[in-house]
Amino acid sequence: MIKSRITQLFIAGTAGLLISCSIENNENSDQTINELKDGQQVILKKIASLEKSVANLAVASKNKSASDNKKQQPPKADPNKVYNIEIGDSFTMGPKDAKVTIIKWTDFQ
Repeated sequence: MIKSRITQLFIAGTAGLLISCSIENNENSDQTINELKDGQQVILKKIASLEKSVANLAVASKNKSASDNKKQQPPKADPNKVYNIEIGDSFTMGPKDAKVTIIKWTDFQ
C-alpha cells in the first residue's frame, strides 16, 4: 500500500513537473519563434535593399561604360604632323643632319 502510494505521488509529481516545463517551453518557444520571424523580416529587407543597389549599379555601369568607351578612344594620329624631340645625350647612329630621325624607346628590365 505504501509503495503504491509513493508510486502514485511520484507519477503525479513527475506529471506536474513535465506539464510546468512544457508550459515554460511553449512560452519560450513562442518568444523564440517571434524573434526568428523578426530576424527573418530584417534579413529579407536587407536582401531587397541589396538587390536594388545591384540593379542600380548595373544600370549605372551600362550608362557609364558607353560614355567611357567614347572617352577612352585614343586620338587619331595626324600623319603630316612633325614632332620635334630633343635627342640630348642619347645614343645616335648616322649623320647628325639627317632629314629623318627614328627614335626608339626601350626599357631594359
